[in-house]
Amino acid sequence: MKKKKKVIALVCMSLNGVAGGIERQIIRTCFELKKFGFDILLISFDNEEAEAFFDMPSNINWIKCGFGLEPFGYATKIERINQILNLRKVINRNQISDIITFHHGIYPRVLLASFSLNIRNIVSERNSLDNYKYIKLSKFNLGFISLFFATNITVQLDSYKKDYPRLLQKKISVVPNFIKKPMRRYQEPNLDSFVVSMVGRLSYQKNFEPFLDQLQKASSQRNINLKVKIAGDGELMSIFKKKYSFLINTGILNLPGKIKDIDKFLKTSSLFCFPSLWEGYPNALAEALRMGLPIVISKRLLNLNQFVENKINGLVVNDDSLFVETESLIKNNKLLKKMSKNSFQKYQYLARFSPIENWDKILTN
Repeated sequence: MKKKKKVIALVCMSLNGVAGGIERQIIRTCFELKKFGFDILLISFDNEEAEAFFDMPSNINWIKCGFGLEPFGYATKIERINQILNLRKVINRNQISDIITFHHGIYPRVLLASFSLNIRNIVSERNSLDNYKYIKLSKFNLGFISLFFATNITVQLDSYKKDYPRLLQKKISVVPNFIKKPMRRYQEPNLDSFVVSMVGRLSYQKNFEPFLDQLQKASSQRNINLKVKIAGDGELMSIFKKKYSFLINTGILNLPGKIKDIDKFLKTSSLFCFPSLWEGYPNALAEALRMGLPIVISKRLLNLNQFVENKINGLVVNDDSLFVETESLIKNNKLLKKMSKNSFQKYQYLARFSPIENWDKILTN
């Protein structure tokens, strides 16, 4: 009997104008799996008018299963059921054999849509479970409980596995993100620029406010000889423009919004500050390493030691000293140069681990 061809669907919430790490990563994953030889579909809960912020490869079929509902909006039970039934029709019509759902929050919909269809369901987690320390939602919500019905679960770092119940750990594989090829040779970024760069959605999770609050207080008391630029957009943009108007008006703070050329944005910086409350596999941090930037990171993210080591390629600090430590480091050009080269070497090491081999093992076993 001829073996049935595998058709793999990657499912996410939304790609409509979103410039986040999850959206960038799902497009990269589709591209790499397609290049490796898998038959790939990309499914989101967007509607037909949706447009991706990042360039969509021409050979990727993007199917939008919003069914008239807003991806992050409210829906009645009947509307949600109709959306799930619509997704089921898409699964059947395309003879999908494997579904990779990008994070457990939307997995219950996929699980219901694929019920009894003999489909391998893989949940690709995009955050560490530390996020439940900072949000109101209980860890044991419907999405998390649904993980017990998944065929496989992927996490991005080995240290994240221990946070899951033992019954789930046997289903877990570690699959790092697809990242850009490393630079052929080290090129020193503009370490004399006195520019601090940050990247991320302007949201609660990214935790930019402690740094900006400290910066604003210091700048009201004395002259500040550094600039800060934050690439990203989000629900806090209007709040930031009002709250930090003094910093913006004096040219200390620049909020350019969404950007596509991250390398151009980063290479004019002296260092990269990363104060997030939680992360999964931080794409922005990896890209800063690729450009050879020294890093200032929150102590909450100690499990990201394969990205940042204290006093080796950056500083690991408390929130209340984010600005002071950043300002001190940016003035130390000799230390910046040393940390810059170490960051470049960190990225060279990260780039040695190819996610495609991990995905191939999961999808072909």
